Amino acid sequence: MIMGNIQLDTAAERITAVGTAGDNYVANMEDIQNDLVVEANNSLGSMVEGQLRIVENDTEFQVTQGIPNAVSKSVKTAAAAVKQAGG
Repeated sequence: MIMGNIQLDTAAERITAVGTAGDNYVANMEDIQNDLVVEANNSLGSMVEGQLRIVENDTEFQVTQGIPNAVSKSVKTAAAAVKQAGG
């Protein structure tokens, strides 16, 4: 997995993490497309492989962009609770 050890303490870090996830997603999809285009005689096996790579890429993107988004949502929820408690 590409994420590794990342920091999500600030909003800027979370925005960067989501942007990186999007960049990686696009690059991976382009690689998959290029691999399929290069093979002039796509066999069923190569088409299935391409589909599996797309599913894997989609899943990786959902996880890598979902974690920073979940952290942001938690921060917003906590901030709203503090604001409400403060009156």
